[in-house]
Amino acid sequence: MFRFLLFLILAGGALFAEDAALSSGAEAKRMSEIVPEEDHEAVLSNPDMGWVLYENYPLDQSAESPTLAALPGENFPEAAAVAIMFSWQDIEHQPDVYDFSKVDFAYDYWRQRGKSIQLRISTETLVWWSSRSPPSGKGIPDYVLASIPAERKQERESDGHHQTYVDAREPFYLERLRKFLEATAAHYSGKRAVSLVDLRGYGKWGEWHSGYRYATDDDRHAALSTIIDVWSAAFPRNWLALSYSYDPDGPKELFAGSTKKFEPQSTSGYEQFLSYSAFDYALTKRNVTLRRDGAGGAVHSNERRLCEQAYQMRSRGPMVCEFLGGFGTVKKAGPDWVTWMIEDALSLHPNYMNLLGWQGQDALDFIHDRPDLISHGARTMGYRLSLTKAAFPSEIRADTPFELKLEWVNRGVGRAMRDFLLRLSLRDSKGKPASQCDIGPLQTSRWLHGEQQSAAHIARFTAINPGSYQLCVMLIDPSSEQPIRLPLKNKVEEGVYSLAKINLR
Repeated sequence: MFRFLLFLILAGGALFAEDAALSSGAEAKRMSEIVPEEDHEAVLSNPDMGWVLYENYPLDQSAESPTLAALPGENFPEAAAVAIMFSWQDIEHQPDVYDFSKVDFAYDYWRQRGKSIQLRISTETLVWWSSRSPPSGKGIPDYVLASIPAERKQERESDGHHQTYVDAREPFYLERLRKFLEATAAHYSGKRAVSLVDLRGYGKWGEWHSGYRYATDDDRHAALSTIIDVWSAAFPRNWLALSYSYDPDGPKELFAGSTKKFEPQSTSGYEQFLSYSAFDYALTKRNVTLRRDGAGGAVHSNERRLCEQAYQMRSRGPMVCEFLGGFGTVKKAGPDWVTWMIEDALSLHPNYMNLLGWQGQDALDFIHDRPDLISHGARTMGYRLSLTKAAFPSEIRADTPFELKLEWVNRGVGRAMRDFLLRLSLRDSKGKPASQCDIGPLQTSRWLHGEQQSAAHIARFTAINPGSYQLCVMLIDPSSEQPIRLPLKNKVEEGVYSLAKINLR
């Protein structure tokens, strides 16, 4: 009797499993799979990316150099950000007295025109500017230099300009540097927050090369690590962009090979390259990212390898590229050379690139002469998150969970800085929202260029009447609650894209 009952139970279970499988198969047949239509020409405006215009107003208030003075009627709509250049000496002439008024003026001018603001702040000399009359951009303030012992200072000449560099381990220098950076970080927060700060703390132009010469490589590594520590601690809530330029003071094998392409055979000294400029230490800092001043003609294989390593870490901030030379100069080599310079910069995974020409009329000439490259750069730098496939039931029920499968690809060469939130909505025939469903965060900050991403989600719409609706998708930036623009057609409103009609029972 027991065996007979067991047989009935097992048989019933098998029949139930078969029915479930048939039901599952029927449900699968009712699934809709669509390939959203991509807009390959769309130029997207999203956070943490875009063309950058330079502004030198804190260094020079004449009507020539500063962009805002030289071109007062030009708003540079193609630029997403403005980077304001100044040095330590421009702000602090005497101990603990900080005058940010000129930087604030430039900040407010461009912020009112819709730009995000970056600080090209340097605690080292800005070379050409420091030789002007009166000088500006001198880097270390005169009162600090006067208090540094002669044996802890060095004079160097470059391009006809003389600069003074200080041993970064000197205690008085470090204390004054710390106070200045902390004052700057406090001032540029809140209502005057900035999106990025340059870590220009060593050498010529603050570009991490051609500075104070240390007796040993160990001394050099310790000194540069100390600079990184002070900057990193002063700006805990900001990304700090460190120039990863080669240093001509180092062994030549560290910058061997071509500047036009990556050559693996030229990276045999890679570990020494990292150590020589303390790049290995910089990579341990959560708020330090990278910038390359010299894209389009000065980037060697070790630097390209470092860039790729940092990008693959998926933890660096937005990478930055600045070009070698202005537009008026480089265009003399022909349009193909200008195009190559843009492509070279894009190979370095930037979220931001300066306008070729840096600032003022030269930058404007680049915009007017090469709109093709302006558009190409805007579509390629940073992140470009495209939804390539979606699968969902052709019919759903209110208050009942259903499965949604999505496939994505990042077509940009950079990376999103945050995990964006996925939101679904049902829209009526007029495009008005009838119900929405927040799915939660996607790991968008880890999506690298060209990688396919797929995930299944459980969604549910509540408090909605039966009918036919448009199923729509959007990504939300959790830091601002603003929608992220996607390269998709069928846009319902800014950041909201229709996938297909769906019936609600």
